Amino acid sequence: MELFWSSSILMGFVRLCVIVLFLFYLSRKFIAVDQRLHLLDFIVLNWYRYAAVLTLTLFVLVEVGAYNLFNCFVIFTLLLLIDWLGWKNIIRPRSYFTQKFKEHSLRYLKFVETKKPLLYWLSFRKSAPEQRTQNWILFFTPIFIGITAFLSRYYFVQYDNYSLSDAWINDLTKLINFDNQYWFTYELATDAELALANFYSKVTDVSPIIALQVIAILESTILALIVFWVIHRLAPSRYIAPLLAALFFALVYVITPINVYYLLKGNPLFLALAFALPAFVFYIQPKQFNGSTLNYLFSFFAVFVSVGLTDLITFFILVPLFLVIGLFTTSWSVKKYNLRVLAIYGFSVGVILTIYYFACASQKVPLDYFIQSNMLSVSAYTYLPQLILPYKTIIYYTQWCAMIGTVLWAILYFFQKEKGRGPLAFFMYFNVLVIVTHIKSEWLDRDLLYNSFVVFIPIVLGFTVAMLIRLFQIIPFPWFRFTPIFMGLTFVGMLYGAFTFQKSFLQQLTPSDATPKYMLNAYDNIAKTYFSYTYTIVNDRATQVISNNSHFFMNYEDFLSQYLEKDAQYERIKKNKKILQSNPDQILSKSVLVFVLDKNHPRDNSSFSENIKYYDPLMKQLQTLKDRGREVNVFYRSPLLTVYEVVNNPNESKISDIIFK
Repeated sequence: MELFWSSSILMGFVRLCVIVLFLFYLSRKFIAVDQRLHLLDFIVLNWYRYAAVLTLTLFVLVEVGAYNLFNCFVIFTLLLLIDWLGWKNIIRPRSYFTQKFKEHSLRYLKFVETKKPLLYWLSFRKSAPEQRTQNWILFFTPIFIGITAFLSRYYFVQYDNYSLSDAWINDLTKLINFDNQYWFTYELATDAELALANFYSKVTDVSPIIALQVIAILESTILALIVFWVIHRLAPSRYIAPLLAALFFALVYVITPINVYYLLKGNPLFLALAFALPAFVFYIQPKQFNGSTLNYLFSFFAVFVSVGLTDLITFFILVPLFLVIGLFTTSWSVKKYNLRVLAIYGFSVGVILTIYYFACASQKVPLDYFIQSNMLSVSAYTYLPQLILPYKTIIYYTQWCAMIGTVLWAILYFFQKEKGRGPLAFFMYFNVLVIVTHIKSEWLDRDLLYNSFVVFIPIVLGFTVAMLIRLFQIIPFPWFRFTPIFMGLTFVGMLYGAFTFQKSFLQQLTPSDATPKYMLNAYDNIAKTYFSYTYTIVNDRATQVISNNSHFFMNYEDFLSQYLEKDAQYERIKKNKKILQSNPDQILSKSVLVFVLDKNHPRDNSSFSENIKYYDPLMKQLQTLKDRGREVNVFYRSPLLTVYEVVNNPNESKISDIIFK
């Protein structure tokens, strides 16, 4: 099957990357001028500090009925100013800005006198050669990893069974409802993931259906970067092992317990782990956090509450397990920070239970029933056709890797005085998780715990490889000088291995029905072409949810039985403004877009194949409209469906026609 491409999915990702790179430039140029800030740290640290705060901001704004992009930007701008300036300078702004004005004025006069070129004003402050090499490595590496992870997940669009399924329609309804100021609907669930998808659609200017399609890909992309960052921060191998682990997560599918048919379905557990993993690093090594103790503790509170709003299996099981294990593996000097974080977690549990208590009370649902139903997932798909080894065998081998890594860590710790107990904490954590999966409880969904292994298996492998590399580094050799070469070989080797050794297994997968993809692509093109509520779409009843907050909708039955009569009635009165004002129900949309499945559409493996019966009646009705003098054009054509446009008011619906009218 030919790979399906959607320009909006790709353009949304490109816009997001441009925004991140632009913010990184501003941060290096004006804020973190004297700090050793590289792109990897910028992405992960700001994700950790602000993504959780953004989630809380979205929750509060929706609950008070004030959610929109403008309010989000205003609140975030204030938060950024407070974080950048600090409370002391906020309280005394006059003295702060006076001092800064004098500093920058003197600097400007000095550089004018020395006749610095324009490029000097745009460039960063120079650093030491070794630091400069590291910055370049950690600038290009996250870019390559991000692009690789995104395209790797995007490849499986051709196998996607999620689009326009019942689960997809339910998720899209929730996503759109955030614009209607609803967080908790009749179906109580942890929906922070969909709230962020809604925000993404606004920031990158893509439609909600595209945001829903891409949110799972973005989760995997940010997780690949975080996997690299975690091992980079905690392991003795700061480049090769992290790269190997990140590429394993992004590229390896035949020994990864993930359902490739539902890769486009958002995974709340992945998003929750994207919040939690940086917190695990700062829990083990608080000195890695660049900020005050108050900011340190507040960041944990924001992360814990965000995790609780995103995924309860992570909040009630994965997070506390690591906090307890980390408490026993950290040094005594860190215990006071650990105990404070544990207290913050306990307080966060109280906050989350309070939020859900009132949500359940409003819906008259018992709190324990809500928690249990969200700890169990009927949408956790455990069919794994691409695996070349049994699931338990993969876990067994990973446990052996963890044991080998633990032994190597002990050797380095006692004989080489290697500092850092982060790898040990993750080795122990993985083995404890395996034990937990054997616990039988009606409150515990083992499939969701298995789902977390998709992230932790690469991390365990990465730490084990890092221990092996550290043993080789005992040999006197200028390893760092050849790091870019080793990383390039690792990247090329992983790409080659992923494409070569997985090709035969992936070719055995069954491509999904392409109708939903072409249909959603048509909807996206329509949304980019027409003003909202200036057009009506005629399609299957299952797609009616897409019309919410966007356009009018008419199903096939109503169009075939009622439209010709409405068209005749509108034609008689459309020039009489008084009648139109008194009978607005008689007004037709300025354009009507009719989805018509191809007559030769395959009837197998398609939930829309029954609509083939409407082909002849629809074509006959469109011909009747042509005979009446209506303009009927082909708006969108694909191998499986065609979208026809019936123009009722020329040049009054398309964005380009109205702007340049």
